[in-house]
Parts: sequence; structure tokens; C-alpha cells
Amino acid sequence: MKEALSKLKDFMGYQKEAKFENCVRLAKECFNDFYDYTIRDLLSLFPKDAVDKEGAPFWSGPKRCPSPIPFDSKNKDHINFILSYANLIAVALKIPENRDAAAVAEMAEKAKCPDYVPKKIEVKLPEDEANGGGD
Repeated sequence: MKEALSKLKDFMGYQKEAKFENCVRLAKECFNDFYDYTIRDLLSLFPKDAVDKEGAPFWSGPKRCPSPIPFDSKNKDHINFILSYANLIAVALKIPENRDAAAVAEMAEKAKCPDYVPKKIEVKLPEDEANGGGD
């Protein structure tokens, strides 16, 4: 709950500052979370060579092993994500939009985001829960 309140306070602070650069930084943080950091966390729990209780590969059938995608300011798709996301934030905060992809790419390149910190996550698989904890 504290983290959510802290994020809300930061978000409202962006509105007071009215800097589009803050929108870009937040968009880049979201990109990192969606496409890089969360995938790294998942792979720390279930590496590419993980197997289930029966010894079968965990990443098989409909479960395809994902790969993290680090942000690249020279990748057009990454910049389009940042451009769109930052402008959505700007509209929500009544900050003037910026549709200049080159300028946004430069802002994203300079934006300082938190480094990846692995999360400590414990996951119980459905088959573990059905067997009373899998111990």
C-alpha cells in the first residue's frame, strides 16, 4: 500500500512540474518493467532448462520461454512505445504533448531509471497445491 501511495504522490508531482521528460522517464520505467524486468524475474523462477515434477520441460507446449527485451533508444518499436505511452501520461496530467520521435528518443536515452533488482518470489504450482504443498 505504501508503494502505491508513493507512486501516486510521484505521479501528482509530475503534474506540478509539467515536464514532458518526466512522462518519458515514467514510460521508460514501464517499458523496462513490462518487457525486461518482469521477464527476468520469471526466468529466475523458471529458467529455460526448467523441468516439472515429472522431468518434462517446463517451457513446452503452449508455454513458450520468453526473452527479456532491454530498452534500445535506436529501436523504432521501443521509441514508438515510449512516444505513445509518454503522450498518454502527458494528456492525463494536462502536460503539453510531444510528437517529435527524435526528441523523445533523446529524452528516453537520457532518462535515468532504476536498475533491475531481482524480486524474491515464491510460486506454488497448481500440482504442488493439489498435493498439499509439494514437500
